[in-house]
Amino acid sequence: MTATSAKTHANETIESAKREGKKSLVLVVSKGGADMAYPSLILATTARALGMEAHMYFTFWGMQLLTSEGRKKSMDVFPPEMQKAIAAKFPTVEQFMQQAKQAGVKIHACSPTMDMFGLTKASLVNEVDDVIGASTYLELASRPDALTLFI
Repeated sequence: MTATSAKTHANETIESAKREGKKSLVLVVSKGGADMAYPSLILATTARALGMEAHMYFTFWGMQLLTSEGRKKSMDVFPPEMQKAIAAKFPTVEQFMQQAKQAGVKIHACSPTMDMFGLTKASLVNEVDDVIGASTYLELASRPDALTLFI
């Protein structure tokens, strides 16, 4: 699937969700590579562009994307030549996350994962809105108007 067809499919999925009364998108981001960061950021920003709420809940390895060091390493999932091709067409993960934040995407860090990995709020990037636990995530994800996806 190409990036264009993936984005088209994402748009169709979100449009279908809106027709079904879904007004918010809740993404669980559990992987720390750019190969997972880009799809989740595309979905979140697309949801905002379509007028939906968008929440990104970063947990386990996804927490790496909420640290400066982890963001720098996130592109390592791609071979060097592919990294160059992506850089020529797309913003960096850091830039994309900043754009998502400016678009109104809510970025949540998982408190149990932070405890597990020894992270503090001070070690997280500025885009993080808050640190929440599993019960708060479940409240967001179980709302009748929420579409929840795991990335």
